Amino acid sequence: MNLDRCTQLVQLLNAGEQLAFGAVVETRGSTPQKPGAEALFLRDGRIVGTLGGGCLEAESRRRALQTLDTGEPTLLELRLDEDFGWDDGLLCGGTARVFLQPLGAGALALFQRLAELRAEKVPVVAATVVQADRTEWLGRRCLLDGEQVFATELPADLCQCLHRNAEAALGHEGAHLQSLEFEAQTVEVFLNPHVPRCTLLIAGAGHIGQALAHLAALTGFDVTVIDDRAEFANRARFPDARDVVVDDIESAVARYPIDEETYVVIVTRGHRHDAVALRACLDSPARYLGMIGSRRKIRLIFEQLVEGGHATSERLTEVHTPLGLDLGAVTVEEIAVSIIAEMIAVRRKGSADSVEAMRVSRGVTVGGEGR
Repeated sequence: MNLDRCTQLVQLLNAGEQLAFGAVVETRGSTPQKPGAEALFLRDGRIVGTLGGGCLEAESRRRALQTLDTGEPTLLELRLDEDFGWDDGLLCGGTARVFLQPLGAGALALFQRLAELRAEKVPVVAATVVQADRTEWLGRRCLLDGEQVFATELPADLCQCLHRNAEAALGHEGAHLQSLEFEAQTVEVFLNPHVPRCTLLIAGAGHIGQALAHLAALTGFDVTVIDDRAEFANRARFPDARDVVVDDIESAVARYPIDEETYVVIVTRGHRHDAVALRACLDSPARYLGMIGSRRKIRLIFEQLVEGGHATSERLTEVHTPLGLDLGAVTVEEIAVSIIAEMIAVRRKGSADSVEAMRVSRGVTVGGEGR
């Protein structure tokens, strides 16, 4: 659940809306969504979020509205074959398990706490009991990481059992269903990690910056755009950006609070602006630092930075440049896709090694021709 949806859920509960929460908790084979997909089903027919559309979502909605009448959560298992999805062509062939739960005012405190943690960018796992002999535990949650419990509706000793699993969920495993043996019974718990959104700082509000900002917002980045031209850096051109800053590029980049989850892309309008923007953030802990340009321009900038004592050759080898994966991109939009693809590969740690190998093979040496 992203921050906006979590906040919306809190607002709906505060307003006394009748709604049911739905989440895909396990899939096998081909399915339209994977574990972690969530939706809110309102009594008046509205749906916030999605479980994948088609018959899967239609059946989930039908059963979700039933839970509003019964007051009881349910765990569905839906096989997406010709017997189920023939009417809309949804013949995925896989199986999805969907947990549906009516929510009321009693859930407000925990979801309010989740919204606060997400706003504070605290990594947290929402653990939900979806199957247990103790029916009073169904739909109960706790919010925790590998070390502490932030909020809970569950017994403290059950939360304690979940710590190690929460750490794995925040790592490489992601959202998944976990079976635990607890008090002589099997408890199935859905572990859904909520990790802070990464920030993308774009230096340059030209055409590539504009296309990149839109794609980055769609793929889970909080976007800030910096440029010294108000006619380019404005809300009309960057409606998806969290912040649009009109200021001297070098000083604005230098003041920006770049941390380990910040991605920086330099796509300004010229050699001088690229050089000062890069110099301003070379000492930062940015997760990703990339600069667009030809091999000749990049080599000249790198040589200037080294000769001026602003950077070492070793540090400059860490800059992603030429920028983006080698997709053969030509148009502005294709170039933006290649950049966002490289950023996503870095964000998804499993692909980091291959990205590094590709970047080095396309790299630029200081004082010589690019390899």
